[in-house]
Amino acid sequence: MPTPELRASTPSKLRSSLRSSLRARSKRPKWQPSWRERQVRVQIPGTWYRQGERDMFLAAMSPLSLVKMVSPPRPWNPTAKLDDQTAGNRARDEKHLNNIVRYLEDNERFVIGAAVLYADPKQAEIRRLKNIPNVSEDEHTGLGVLSMDIGATLAIGDGQHRIGAYEKIIRLRTEEGDEVLRRLHRSGQPMIVVIDGNPLNRAQDFADLQVNVKTPSTSMGQSMDRRQAINRTLLEMFKDPDFPIFGADGSADMVEFQKDNPGKLSAKLFSFKTVRYVSGLLLVGNAYRTPTTMDKAVNAKLDGFDAEVSRSELAEFWRSVGELPRFGDVIDGTLKAPELRKATYLSSAGVLYAVAFAVYSAHALGGVPVSDAVRALDAVNFDRTAKEVDISSEDTIFAGNLIDPETGKLQAGRTAWEAAANLLLGVIAKRTQVVEALQLHGVELPS
Repeated sequence: MPTPELRASTPSKLRSSLRSSLRARSKRPKWQPSWRERQVRVQIPGTWYRQGERDMFLAAMSPLSLVKMVSPPRPWNPTAKLDDQTAGNRARDEKHLNNIVRYLEDNERFVIGAAVLYADPKQAEIRRLKNIPNVSEDEHTGLGVLSMDIGATLAIGDGQHRIGAYEKIIRLRTEEGDEVLRRLHRSGQPMIVVIDGNPLNRAQDFADLQVNVKTPSTSMGQSMDRRQAINRTLLEMFKDPDFPIFGADGSADMVEFQKDNPGKLSAKLFSFKTVRYVSGLLLVGNAYRTPTTMDKAVNAKLDGFDAEVSRSELAEFWRSVGELPRFGDVIDGTLKAPELRKATYLSSAGVLYAVAFAVYSAHALGGVPVSDAVRALDAVNFDRTAKEVDISSEDTIFAGNLIDPETGKLQAGRTAWEAAANLLLGVIAKRTQVVEALQLHGVELPS
């Protein structure tokens, strides 16, 4: 209030103006920080809430701003002194980080989940906003402001590779007008800020987050990814009634999307993961040693100038596989999928890999049409042997490669199905009379 001296020397209109100013200041909404507060603290708007007994804050920032506010992560060390502990970070995986970089660079429509960050309560506080017009208030959640000291940093609890990918893009892309940087500048990165200064609590949170997350099966994740040409192509084939091997009338009810391996009693014949890998082997062979490099080669085939040829080969293969005797029995309803699984090796992923690679080799190196190569396998007995020990090639062509001769169990691994593929290729070569052509390419066929 003005002093008596000021009041006496101040014109009435000015006194009235001062009183109005003071009343306005006293009625300032609580969610608006003062001019002084805005100058000395960082203010981030968002939503506050509580989980358990801790205050948390949900907000979003420009990735370019966020990377400047986080402290560099250090790997978790459970034997370090408490004062030297950091949040529970694993050692940085550069391959994983680079994959995120490529994802951000290649996709205009991207989605990156919220990072979990930690603020020291000595340096940050959540100010809850009150009396906001037309906004309902709740004692457990509401709008607010995360108020932080200038220079305070946030510790990374979960999300170091996401934030590291942003940092790498910003550091390496220095050209003015870079489109990727402009895209990041226009984007927001969500973050959950936990007000907790205890590093041990942060480590426990990291462990809890990993336990409480269920990773989708490979089949599910791949079938949802429409960016890859192989996934789009297969999903279109599944809808086509011309491919009953995948399900009647384009229903795809023979393909398992939820799991990577159908159970022995499952009505499904194969998982999406298996169909996808078999299709890749048919198109590009087995020269690629990582899933990423193989995916690139397969997608290039289906997106390139000869895409129609590749799609035609793929269609020819799966139509012909559906005509193999035992698969044909399932399609016409005389045999159910669990019965096929019990009676033959045909639905085994390893056997299908061997079939696809053998057909690829016969077609690519011997010039055998895909359908002829598959039909040549009619001569192969895919039935399971009744023997459980001392299994020989007289019992099954897969003895010693895909089938363990001593236990009768199917063997997993690339070496096993590649050896089986060589034997199947020998059958195809003899029946289609391309033995010499394959040998000219250096292929060693079984005697």
